[in-house]
Amino acid sequence: MSNIVKSLSKRAHVVHYETNVKNIPTKSEIEEILRIGYPLATSKQNAFPYQCHVLGPNLKRSENIYQMCEMNKIVFDIDTEKNYNANPYLFHIRTAPWILIWAPRLAPPNQFNKESIEETGTSWEFDDEQRLKDGKDEKSFAIEVGMIAKIITGVILDKGYDTSYTSCFPHQIKRWFKYPFIKHTPFLIQTIGKSKLYKWQNMKPQNLIKDTCPTFEDIFTFRGDDE
Repeated sequence: MSNIVKSLSKRAHVVHYETNVKNIPTKSEIEEILRIGYPLATSKQNAFPYQCHVLGPNLKRSENIYQMCEMNKIVFDIDTEKNYNANPYLFHIRTAPWILIWAPRLAPPNQFNKESIEETGTSWEFDDEQRLKDGKDEKSFAIEVGMIAKIITGVILDKGYDTSYTSCFPHQIKRWFKYPFIKHTPFLIQTIGKSKLYKWQNMKPQNLIKDTCPTFEDIFTFRGDDE
């Protein structure tokens, strides 16, 4: 089994992270993880039209971001106090020592692409504020974020730590007013730490059996030459 398969096969959704300081990754460890992962990522025309806001250990802030995400879930589900149930898949944010907020970035062209644009008269869409506001490139940018987040996941697991994700958060930028460095609606929230409790450990055996992935054939279809 290759190293990458061994690493990624260890990933499991976190319910609670360890909060004891001895189990919390240091800033230098997190920086090393990100520096290893970044060069392994790829981006169209080397634009990398996103930015990762790295938030360090601060349980009060983690609680605040968790509450923002949970409130978003309440609004989405139209929950009431009578039938409200907290979403356990968001609990990892609450105790996360490190939170990565992946958000859009206006990305100017590098020197090679700048010269190419000037020579050919083509346009560069990655630093167009209006296109970003209109969401014209949101899907392609989000795909790139998913790619680098998965690469960094492999490095995190190699280092003996854990990571989880969510895209369930407020998509109205005004609700991020406590975090003025976030100028555009994020793509993804990723948490890093040492797990205290995984999702699978919190499930009954009969539910673990039911919680299956689609079959290989449901996802991958080999088409014939005549199709």
